[in-house]
Amino acid sequence: MSDTTISSASAPSATGASPKPTKAQIHEAAQKFEALMLRQMLAQARKVDFGNTLFDNKAAENFRDMQDSKMADTMAQRGTLGFARMIEAQLARQSGADNGE
Repeated sequence: MSDTTISSASAPSATGASPKPTKAQIHEAAQKFEALMLRQMLAQARKVDFGNTLFDNKAAENFRDMQDSKMADTMAQRGTLGFARMIEAQLARQSGADNGE
């Protein structure tokens, strides 16, 4: 009975089976997630107020947002913090994409 339960639990159902993501898709998703996390970290760091009102206007704020976004993307692509690498490894294990596909 346990063999039947195990095999049926590991087999995808015919209705609603989703295709396995490729390694490239997992890599891209992990990088995008790391960039998102970095953007959030930078945004929180920018909330610190040092009382500098010289460049305190909407244009400067928009520029800093764009600058932070580009920096987060670059850091994620280079794997600076390694979050994407860890996320990618975990997603690959969970999806079975690390089995040579």
